[in-house]
Amino acid sequence: MDTFDPGLAPRVALWESIVAVVRRAIILGELQPGLHLEEPALAEKFGVSRIPVREALTRLAHEGLVRLEPRRGAFVIGVTPDDVHDIYDLRLLIETHAIRRAARRADPAGIVLLQAHADQMVDAVRLNHLDRVAEPDVKFHRQIVVMAGSQRLLAAWDPIGGLVATFLSITNTTHRDMPRAAASHQRLIRLLEAGEADAAVAELHAHLDNGESVMRRVLASPSTMMVGSSERKVGVG
Repeated sequence: MDTFDPGLAPRVALWESIVAVVRRAIILGELQPGLHLEEPALAEKFGVSRIPVREALTRLAHEGLVRLEPRRGAFVIGVTPDDVHDIYDLRLLIETHAIRRAARRADPAGIVLLQAHADQMVDAVRLNHLDRVAEPDVKFHRQIVVMAGSQRLLAAWDPIGGLVATFLSITNTTHRDMPRAAASHQRLIRLLEAGEADAAVAELHAHLDNGESVMRRVLASPSTMMVGSSERKVGVG
């Protein structure tokens, strides 16, 4: 009997809140490659002890955004267009397999959850609250992986979930074609409900390809172009 029940993502811990802020600043180039992220400065900035800061820096190192050097601390690595491609390529590998499985085993409860997330996105777009689109968007894609019914697939997706959420929070507030993106989610729901795996995969590929293109344009724009710098010490200002 299949007893797999991943439930919802766990409540956000203190260190995860720090990760979200610093991750976004790194991706947008506000914290540039080579900058030294000092634990005391970060702890003061966020009003916390150094323990959650250390946990946050460890996670950012696992995500490839910073490097940890013994007796020196954490230094920003940054994000390049190739890094963006790698993340979307990894998503494509995981979510393609997940959506095929989900199309074979989609149940009404899973479809209802997908529709709820999609409706939240539509409402946010309708009210022009684009900053509120990312959360249901990332939950939508995670739910597809959950519907695949594989703990291993979910274990592969969750470690990049934070990067996915940050990418979406950036593209969903700069992308002018959000209605089209919302419509793509609706088509994915209908295809999963109908069990049309091949068509769902094709829609997913187009959806993620478009997302990558938007993210790469954001990074290439003058306001967010990342440039190198010599190592210097900063907090998050």
